[in-house]
Amino acid sequence: MYKSYLNTFIAAVFFFSTNLIAEENLFEKNYVLQSPEGFKSFEQNPDTKIMRGWDKDTDNVMMLENGYDFMGFSGFVSTNIPPSVALEHGQKIKADLILIYDRQINEGDRASQFKQARRKAIEEKRVKDFGKVTEIEITEDDLVDPNVMYDFYASYWVKLPRPTFGTHFIELGKGENSQNVEGVQVIAVIKGSAAANAGIVRNDSITSINGQKVTTPEQLISLIRENKGSDINVGYIRNGKPSETVASI
Repeated sequence: MYKSYLNTFIAAVFFFSTNLIAEENLFEKNYVLQSPEGFKSFEQNPDTKIMRGWDKDTDNVMMLENGYDFMGFSGFVSTNIPPSVALEHGQKIKADLILIYDRQINEGDRASQFKQARRKAIEEKRVKDFGKVTEIEITEDDLVDPNVMYDFYASYWVKLPRPTFGTHFIELGKGENSQNVEGVQVIAVIKGSAAANAGIVRNDSITSINGQKVTTPEQLISLIRENKGSDINVGYIRNGKPSETVASI
């Protein structure tokens, strides 16, 4: 009788502990915030989308150009986890869009053959559609191999309101010759923005606004705000050659 009670107790503990593990959201547990606290969708009830990413650097630029800003990311190694778990976390933090990446890092047994065939099909699509993202249809996995491990990464994004100027940029430091590099470098231009319409492109260095020298992102933002609602003369350097354009902000 004692043995029977003991077996029942062990079974209950096992059931409880496995439920806790099953309920733990690894995307949430490993989330690293990269934006100011409280940064979230500008929609009250966002319809969070999840898409498969192909190349992080290419995808990041594409997201910036499409008017999104970076919230944070999750990265970890685990057995297979359905995309719905990443989506659940994205909905909780009110992200507008999630890009998810997974890479198998070891070999499984025969039970993973179907998943390996699926991976091959995905890789073929990756080559064909490089630079694009594809929305993932959230379905239950038809086969899970507990011996297969994956390297997971998910990035979380917020869709921004229409921008005044429309560039993402970084402050330029000193080059190899220790001379100050002029201006602030554009790392992405939002499609359809004032900057895009004025011909500003990625890797341009903005050096002045209406003749006033620009050396920091803060200066650039301040001058754009001061001149909102008017045309501005934008001085920039492209491929080492200075030039100027007019942007309507």
